[in-house]
Amino acid sequence: MSRKIVHHTVALCALVVTAGCGGDAPVATLDRASFIDTYVELRIAALQRGLGTVGDALRDTILTSQGVTEAQLVEFAEVHGTDLEYMRDVWAEVTDRLDAVSFEPVSPEPSPTGG
Repeated sequence: MSRKIVHHTVALCALVVTAGCGGDAPVATLDRASFIDTYVELRIAALQRGLGTVGDALRDTILTSQGVTEAQLVEFAEVHGTDLEYMRDVWAEVTDRLDAVSFEPVSPEPSPTGG
């Protein structure tokens, strides 16, 4: 193979790789800090109640107070989910923040029937 062909092949490969990494990648509308803040608030609410997840009404209240939608949380996970290092750092920060919280269980609402 001549040097000219090799140089053109290398240049073409570089162009294809660069184009593949271009601006077509999806961008999350939610920033990292907002994702972490919201996720931590949702987890604290669940843990205080001894639950794995919060119910719809409480989740909606927390999302509204954070100014975030469920769709934005999902979008963030979809956009960044394949970047393992980035998501490892996100979950490490979530874990650090949750570890720093002293949990006080929330008493359940009293039943209107008294039992």
